[in-house]
Amino acid sequence: MTAPRILTLYSSGRTTHSASRELADRLSQALAGDADAIVTRDLVANPLPFVDEAFVDAAFTPPSTRTEAQIEALRVSTEVMNELMGVDHVVIATPMYNYSIPAALKAWIDLVARANETFRYVFDDGDPYVEGLVKNKTVWIVMPTGGTALGSEIDYATGYLKYVLGFMGMTDVRFIDAAGWREFDDARKDGLREELKALAASA
Repeated sequence: MTAPRILTLYSSGRTTHSASRELADRLSQALAGDADAIVTRDLVANPLPFVDEAFVDAAFTPPSTRTEAQIEALRVSTEVMNELMGVDHVVIATPMYNYSIPAALKAWIDLVARANETFRYVFDDGDPYVEGLVKNKTVWIVMPTGGTALGSEIDYATGYLKYVLGFMGMTDVRFIDAAGWREFDDARKDGLREELKALAASA
C-alpha cells in the first residue's frame, strides 16, 4: 500500500509558539507515519504573490496560446497548484484573524483556484454549474482562535473555507477545533494532541 502524501500549509503570523503550526505538524506526522511524504509550505515566511492583471490575463488565455510572459505570470500559481494535485491529504494550519482567514492563506486559495485547472464551468441543457476538479483528497483545517467559537455567527472563516475548497472538488473537509487554545490547561491540550493521532489513524 502506497504511503499517503501530505501537503502542510502554515498561515499563522507566529513562527514560534504557534498553536496551529504545532497541531498541524502533529497531525501531518501522524498521517504520514514512518513515510517521508510531507511537503510543507510556509505562506508567511515565503509569501505568495497576490493576483494581479498579468495573472488574470494569463489564466484566462488558453494554455496552447499563452506567451512566455504569460507562462511566467502563472509560474508560482502552477507550482502551488501542482503541489496540491500531487497529494492525498492537505493539512492547513490557520488561526482566525478578525473573524476570517489570514491574507497569506487567501493568497494561496486565489492562486490554486484556476478555471479549467482546478474547477470548470459546465453548460448543458439545464442550468450551468461548477465542477470541482481536485478529487480524492482529505483536507484537515487546524484552527485555534482567541475564543471565537467555530460555527458561531461571527465565524466567517470555516464556512468560507468549506465552500471554496468544495468549489474546487475538495468536499471532505475536517476541522480541528482548537478555539480558545491558549486558555486550555495542560491536560486539555494533551487530550487534543492525542485526539489528532486517533483521527489520523482512522483516516
